[in-house]
Amino acid sequence: MATIKDIARIAGVAPSVVSRALNNKYGVKESTRKRIVAIAKELGYHPNSAARSLVTRRTETIGVVMADISEPYFSQIVKGMEYVATQTGYTLLFSNSYENVEHGRVLRKMISGERVDGLVIIGSNIQEKGFIAALAEQEIPFVLVERNLPDPKVNCVWVDNVQGGYLATRFLLDKGHRRIGHIAGNLHFQVALDRIEGYKRALEEAGIAFCEELVVSGNFLTEGGYRAMKELLKAGCTAVFAANDAMAYGALQAIAEEGLAVPDDVAMVGFDDLEFSALTHPPLTTVRQPRYEMGRRSLEILTAILRGEEAGGVKVCFQPEITVRRSA
Repeated sequence: MATIKDIARIAGVAPSVVSRALNNKYGVKESTRKRIVAIAKELGYHPNSAARSLVTRRTETIGVVMADISEPYFSQIVKGMEYVATQTGYTLLFSNSYENVEHGRVLRKMISGERVDGLVIIGSNIQEKGFIAALAEQEIPFVLVERNLPDPKVNCVWVDNVQGGYLATRFLLDKGHRRIGHIAGNLHFQVALDRIEGYKRALEEAGIAFCEELVVSGNFLTEGGYRAMKELLKAGCTAVFAANDAMAYGALQAIAEEGLAVPDDVAMVGFDDLEFSALTHPPLTTVRQPRYEMGRRSLEILTAILRGEEAGGVKVCFQPEITVRRSA
C-alpha cells in the first residue's frame, strides 16, 4: 500500500509538501500539486483516516442510536440519513439501544473513545431525560429524533404526535363512530403519551367522555396489539386507533379470528404508514410520518453544526397526514 513517503520520493519533495498538496493546503505551487495528485492516483494511494483523525481530532463519523435497526419503522429514517451522509462525506455508526436506559453506556463509549464527532439519538423514552441533559452540558453535538425538549440548546426533529392522534380519532368520529378504542404504545415514551393526548382532544371536541377501559397498552408490538384488540372487542368498540402500524397488524389478526370484518364491524386506523400497511387485508388507513424527511433533516442539522455552519438549538416539527385506505 502506497504511503505519503512513497509519493514524496517519486515527486522529489518532502512528505509535508505531499500532505499539504493532497489536503489542498497553502504553500504548494499548482503545478506541483497536480503532479503529486497524479502520482497518488497512479500509486492507488488512499489517506489513512485513523492517522488523520489523530491530528484533526475528527473522525468524520456520526453515531446513530435507535431502539432496533431491524424494525421496519426505522428503514426510511436510515435512508434519509444515509443520503445526507453520502453527500457530506460522513460515515454512520449504528447501535441498537432497545429503548433501555442502561444501553446509554453505548453512547458513553462512542463519546469517551472519541469514535464519533456527533450523535443522532432516535427514540422518546422519557426516562432518558437525565442522560440527555448530561450530553447537553458536555456540549457534545447531537440531534434528538422523535422528541421535543424545551431546552433551547437541544436540537430536535419530531412529528406532531398530538395532532396525529387527533387526526386519527377525528377521522373515525367523522365516519360516525362513538365508541372508539385506543391501543396505546409504551407509556414511558413521549410519542405514546402525545398520541393519547390527541385521541382525548378529539373525543372532547366531539362531546364524548374519555373512558379508561377503552385504552389498552400494546407497547408498540404486534403481539401487544393482538392482545389489546381482544380486550377492546370485549368492551364493544366499533373502531380503534392504534398508536403504530405494528400494533394495528396484530389488531387486524385478532379481529379476523373473531370472524369480524374490517371496516364493517370494526374500523381500524394505525400510525406510521409503514411500507407493509398498503398490503394488509384490508389495506390499512394510517397516519403518515415523513420518516425519510425526518432522517434527512436530522443529519443535515448535525453536519451543519459540525462544520460550524449552524449554531445549534434547531427545532423542526413535521406535520402528520392521514393516508386513507380501506380499513376505516
